[in-house]
Amino acid sequence: MIKNMKIPVVVVYKITYRKKDKYYLKVFENVYVDDIITTKKRKPLIPDEATIVELGVGSTFEEKYMKKYETQRITKIDSQKKQTLNELQSIVNKQRGR
Repeated sequence: MIKNMKIPVVVVYKITYRKKDKYYLKVFENVYVDDIITTKKRKPLIPDEATIVELGVGSTFEEKYMKKYETQRITKIDSQKKQTLNELQSIVNKQRGR
């Protein structure tokens, strides 16, 4: 069986807080570009208050955007399911006292 390997999508967005811009970089591996850009989702992949600065398709954009915007924070998300599972796991850990 052949796996469908999707090209990674790199997004740089900013959130302005009291005239201070902070840039974030996210790498999505199994997500279409349209799913990132759309605003009609119930749980958007990028926060609603964020402004998308740049969007690149391909793994080379990750290094370029890190240098250009001097971002240290990289969040890699394979899919929405993995993100949901991580959130649920953190809730369970908090309840167990870990």
